[in-house]
Amino acid sequence: MLVAAMVALLVLLWDSVRGLRWRQFPESVDEVQFLGSIAAELRAGSSLRASLAAASADGVGPLLRRAHRLAIAGAPLGEIGDVLAALPISGRRVGVALRVASNTGGRSAAIFGRLADRAVDEAALNRERRSLTAQVRMSAAVVVGIPVLSLVFGSGARIGELAAAGGGGLIVAATGLAMQVVGGLAVWWMART
Repeated sequence: MLVAAMVALLVLLWDSVRGLRWRQFPESVDEVQFLGSIAAELRAGSSLRASLAAASADGVGPLLRRAHRLAIAGAPLGEIGDVLAALPISGRRVGVALRVASNTGGRSAAIFGRLADRAVDEAALNRERRSLTAQVRMSAAVVVGIPVLSLVFGSGARIGELAAAGGGGLIVAATGLAMQVVGGLAVWWMART
């Protein structure tokens, strides 16, 4: 039982510490660059299809590569919009803008400029949110890690003394381990939400 409790606490600790790693989201960075490139190409006088092809040519994600292939192949803008609707920040808006532009033929440089500005703001907010939650994840790792360390380094003597005390000692030991596991699960859950 002690081993099972220690394993559960170690898993919780590992999950909390693993969340502390720097996570880079290239999709959002690509999206910001992509929308900015479309806006710049449109302001320079390129057509929407040529702007899409040029902006998506540098994309590293499979979504932008697919949009590039469709733009080069001459696919309808609505179809390209359906593909780009999966972008993480402004996907639906990009899809709608492309469908409206394909149906009306209107000027879309200002729309894509605003979408690029919105994507920049949203990416900055996502970075800020991740940095603010890093403190919570680190606190969760400490709160879960201290009981694990106390079990690892001092469990043999303490559990042995409680076992020598009889049935009541074992009940106290089992209750303490259960409370540590429940506490670790609660901290893990709070750090995840």
